[in-house]
Amino acid sequence: MRKLLIPILLATAPAAAQIRDPAGSNAGWPAPRPALPGVARELDQVDRSIRDARDAEELSRREARELRRESRRIAALEERYARDGLSESERAGLQARIAALRSVASARAKP
Repeated sequence: MRKLLIPILLATAPAAAQIRDPAGSNAGWPAPRPALPGVARELDQVDRSIRDARDAEELSRREARELRRESRRIAALEERYARDGLSESERAGLQARIAALRSVASARAKP
């Protein structure tokens, strides 16, 4: 049983771990980019607008909960992406999701 377990574990290693150079270089791959510095700030602004709209009774409790849940999903996704640096497509995807959340929140908040 042990003889089979070791090859299976080695075969499931992530691709990034398999191509790393022992010297630590990226072997010609572009260097990972840091997390978006403004994501937390933008999500805080969206959360504040959701809270304000809920306090003004422009959003139902359910709508506010739904929007806050999406905000948390975006934050978790950004954190996961940031572990190894953001690619351009990940960066663009996060920015698009934040813009969509902001748009939906403002559209629903209007009486």
